[in-house]
Amino acid sequence: MSQEKRKRSENWSTEEKDILREMIGQSHHIIENRCTKASSNNKKTQEWKDITKRLNELTGKCRSDGDVKLAWKRMKLTAKANLSTHWQDLGKTGGGNKPKSPSQEDLATINIVPGDFIVEYNNFDSDAMRPVVLQIM
Repeated sequence: MSQEKRKRSENWSTEEKDILREMIGQSHHIIENRCTKASSNNKKTQEWKDITKRLNELTGKCRSDGDVKLAWKRMKLTAKANLSTHWQDLGKTGGGNKPKSPSQEDLATINIVPGDFIVEYNNFDSDAMRPVVLQIM
């Protein structure tokens, strides 16, 4: 059995990510729909194919549906991690400099799917209570 390494694809540029974010923003109601009925899944699959086709036409690259989905998933995970780090830094005591805010790219991702970034509060644990400071523009 010959095992060949999978060829590594080209890195995503910030321009490509911005285009992808814009396209997903236009059709997030389909892609981020949590319904798992067959008809909804078919719509999601078709929407990913359309997004991939338009993205490839605009950028001149040849990305697959899986690559585009994975890029979106990673963008959301990065935004969640950066937002979490921001909240942790806000909770630190001892003075010092103001913590770094999430980037504009992270805020744009949060605006597309705000339901994925809901901060849960616990009224009975003062450590878990956070003031609402994040304003998404």
